[in-house]
Amino acid sequence: MKLLKRIVVALAALIVAYHAAAGVLYVSGYRIYKIPTSSMEPTIRKDEMVVGRLSESYRSRVERLDIAIYRLPQAPEQIYAMRVAALGGENLTIGKDGLSVGGKKLSLPHPILPAGRGTLEVKVPPKSVYLVGDNTSDAMDSRYFGAVPLDDVLGYLVFKR
Repeated sequence: MKLLKRIVVALAALIVAYHAAAGVLYVSGYRIYKIPTSSMEPTIRKDEMVVGRLSESYRSRVERLDIAIYRLPQAPEQIYAMRVAALGGENLTIGKDGLSVGGKKLSLPHPILPAGRGTLEVKVPPKSVYLVGDNTSDAMDSRYFGAVPLDDVLGYLVFKR
């Protein structure tokens, strides 16, 4: 009987510790998201769970190649994740040779192609980011919907399960 009581007390303590840790992480801005598209494959598979951090201060320190978590004005209830290719004010070129920013070729984890034929040249508006998916052939990214205002960037990907 004493052993059973110790086991129950230990399990209760573990449950309380788990919920306390989850609460601290939640208050700190960490969230679990399910990515709804295959646009970031193979980095993130469709419907894979990832951990992101909500952070308004991140908007002032976004870096190229980060995986940003954002919303689109057209679908504000849905969360997306894509790779940052260029920052506000930068000139971006996507062509058969890949992606370059300010004339310097960018080394992405996966090759990216322009949408349609030819070369795409873009000047990213201030206070915006140009986002691309790793799965070029299946990514509805900034090549189609344009640069994303920093106000729509919610945070960044911390890690995936």
